[in-house]
Amino acid sequence: MEEYEIFQNKRTDKVYLSKLIEVQTRQIDNGEIQEITRPLRILSKIIDVHENHKFIKDGKEISLRITPGERQEIKAKFYEDTRGVSTLQIQKYSVQSGSPHNTYFTFTGLEIEKLYYFVKNIALLPIKDENKARFDDKFLEEIILTKEQALKIISEHPEIIKEIIENEITKKDIVNLGYRKKQLIIFEKLLHDEDYFLLSKDELGPNKRNEDVWQEFFERNTWILGYGLDFVINSPLEDKKLEQVVSGHSFNSSGKRIDALLKRKGLINSLCFVEIKTQRTPLLKQIKRGYRPESWSASDDLAGGIVQVQKTVQKSIKGINTKIQIKNEMGDLTGEELFLYQPKSFLIIGMLDEFNGEFGINEDKFSSFELFRRNTLNPEILTFDELFERAKYIVKSSI
Repeated sequence: MEEYEIFQNKRTDKVYLSKLIEVQTRQIDNGEIQEITRPLRILSKIIDVHENHKFIKDGKEISLRITPGERQEIKAKFYEDTRGVSTLQIQKYSVQSGSPHNTYFTFTGLEIEKLYYFVKNIALLPIKDENKARFDDKFLEEIILTKEQALKIISEHPEIIKEIIENEITKKDIVNLGYRKKQLIIFEKLLHDEDYFLLSKDELGPNKRNEDVWQEFFERNTWILGYGLDFVINSPLEDKKLEQVVSGHSFNSSGKRIDALLKRKGLINSLCFVEIKTQRTPLLKQIKRGYRPESWSASDDLAGGIVQVQKTVQKSIKGINTKIQIKNEMGDLTGEELFLYQPKSFLIIGMLDEFNGEFGINEDKFSSFELFRRNTLNPEILTFDELFERAKYIVKSSI
């Protein structure tokens, strides 16, 4: 009853911030799980809904029933240090039984972001006619650019005004640039800020792996894999996530998973496979001395990742026809055709800074790695920092 009275007495013209709450969570430090304390806050907002609308079917007739509205409350739990929202809850109290009880539903992790974009995009949808339409999530995310973001880009790059006039740069070009610059900052923090990486992992939810952080990031930024792998345009399959099942039956059914399944775009589309590890996956074996003087062995993770990709490709060649007609979730043909003839594959793993010593680069280690990967044709081995530099170049060349 006390919580219900507080709920009833809150004002709709106020936003309520809770006192600081210290919560215990876990992080991994040098391979050890440590308990840490993080500051949590709860932000809440009351909304009085004047009417509830519900469609009622009575036989063949459908009527709209209007009932008195109810008071609702939106609660957002967020970590004060990163302002990352962990849960978003919408609740109300039902008093039909005489005793008020709380009813609610909760959004967590990526669900919050999807909800935000869903609501934000209503005002931005390019509606042209009376026909129904379907929009790709990535397209909708990239058209969100506030006035402040646009002004910031122009203030940082005044020469862009000249480019807009001379080269007929569109609104979408500016939107893409603003979005990608922001994502580059996140990319760099994930690479070099261990605390930020662990917090991002924590915000995905329980039982998530380090690889899941990168999977989620590249799902939101398919442009990085799209251009950054080999500067040939790669893109996700229509209406499909990057992570796909590629053997057992096919990626239209069920079987073995690959972290990213792309199509190489051109006059003819071909498949491209990508396996994603983490930025801290070792490239060479962590031993005191090399296999032989000046020779260092590939790490088990690197060797295993190569075999994993090669095995996936080999199984896919067996399980997928050389020509594939893509189906949507309803089983209808989309008109998209892909071809599979010894497909290109990539392994994204580790960082080149592994070879940096106190007084410079360890050339024995670096040369061992370079010679190893240059003689590995498929998959092509690419480190996270190399992919980041390619992404930087993509953004810079767009200005």
